[in-house]
Amino acid sequence: MNKKIKALKKAMNKALHDSHSRLLDQALNETPEITDLSELRNKYPGYDFTRLKKLQALNIKINAANNFLIEEQSAWLDPSSRPSGGIPYDEKLFEERVFEDDKELSTIQQEQIDIDDQ
Repeated sequence: MNKKIKALKKAMNKALHDSHSRLLDQALNETPEITDLSELRNKYPGYDFTRLKKLQALNIKINAANNFLIEEQSAWLDPSSRPSGGIPYDEKLFEERVFEDDKELSTIQQEQIDIDDQ
């Protein structure tokens, strides 16, 4: 029984290590999202300025999340590389938006209704 438990633990540890390695490889192979407004304007000429700014903000968050994933997986695979204070977290980037202006909320809701009607 003891041999089975040891074999199982060894297999689980290998699977866990392989999983972290695979996640790191996938994150490293990701192409960074475009965050330059002029490049986004060229890529999406039909988008207005507001939509481009929202896309830019989303792309910045995607890039930040991927960078965090790379740092976290690297630190898990090599604990000596982990910063002493931990990986910095940019709270401002991921804070929840508060809609003070009902007009903005109603515009979003109207756009959703238009999309649902199509």
